[in-house]
Amino acid sequence: MKKIGIVGLGFIGKTHFEAYRHIKNTEVTAICTRSAGNDEEITRDFKGSFVTDYDELLHNPDIDIIDICLPTFLHEKYIMKAARAGKHIICEKPLTLTLESAKRIIEEVAQNGVQLFVGHVLRFWPEYQVIKSYSETGKLKEIDFVHAKRLGQVPKWTDWFQHPEKSGGALFDLHIHDIDFVHYLLGEVESVYAVGHQNKYGAWDHVVTTLSFKNKSKAFVEASQAMPTGYPFTFVFRAQEVQSALELKIVAGENIENIDNSQHQFMYYRDGKKSSVDFKKSDAFQNELSYFVNCIENNKENHVVPLDDVLYTLKLLKAIEESLETGRKVQIW
Repeated sequence: MKKIGIVGLGFIGKTHFEAYRHIKNTEVTAICTRSAGNDEEITRDFKGSFVTDYDELLHNPDIDIIDICLPTFLHEKYIMKAARAGKHIICEKPLTLTLESAKRIIEEVAQNGVQLFVGHVLRFWPEYQVIKSYSETGKLKEIDFVHAKRLGQVPKWTDWFQHPEKSGGALFDLHIHDIDFVHYLLGEVESVYAVGHQNKYGAWDHVVTTLSFKNKSKAFVEASQAMPTGYPFTFVFRAQEVQSALELKIVAGENIENIDNSQHQFMYYRDGKKSSVDFKKSDAFQNELSYFVNCIENNKENHVVPLDDVLYTLKLLKAIEESLETGRKVQIW
């Protein structure tokens, strides 16, 4: 049994709390939040303690893992303190906003002998796991093109998402999902070219990127937090080769909060025939957090989201940012 301390109780903090309730070998022991005890959704199910002082959480000897669900600009500070306190760490994506910061973080956790896991949740999403498995079989082995999009409105529960120095905008908060997954699917990237739109604070809130891969595949990826009011949160992923294509389309509510009641289509096309794709339904966050905890509990290497991949995805995001700012194609070295 691993004892968890959650830091932050916004949308993602609540999502993680709910996921842990369904993971048998975990227990949320404490939650660090400025609004301790004021959330009825949490208090009716929570038997642990609320704290407002992060150091109190770190000094609690019963806590094995710190789960950081804070705004991105706070990640480095909170990870560093957790590592120095000897706690294993789960951190929501993006890990941070610069490569320099990421390298400092990784050095710190290594020096303190703790493990760090970063929540690139698409790698645990059941439909995307099917896409990955198809790419490893004869069903979709030679992918030529990928088209992915993730479109929504700006989050309404807080305003920090709109500020580039705090969130990185849709580029780091939303685009990261599909950029990470196409890298996971297709390997190393040769170049990127991106166009987009900035909000009034200078954050890239709508981005379209073309990625050219070293295996000669292409990916066209779009992300937006600038869709008009009433536009449903929509994500689409299509991978195709000469003889076949696999396409996922999900239309939810304003965010992923109503994902279970969403419009859902998952189809496989081959040799003039189409069929609905069967998959085992599961909660991606439960899959992700259960895997991370099992790695810690059994001292197993993290093969699904290794830190090298986290760094590489951040490198791609910085190259896309450079392309957006310069209007030029950027080579990946």
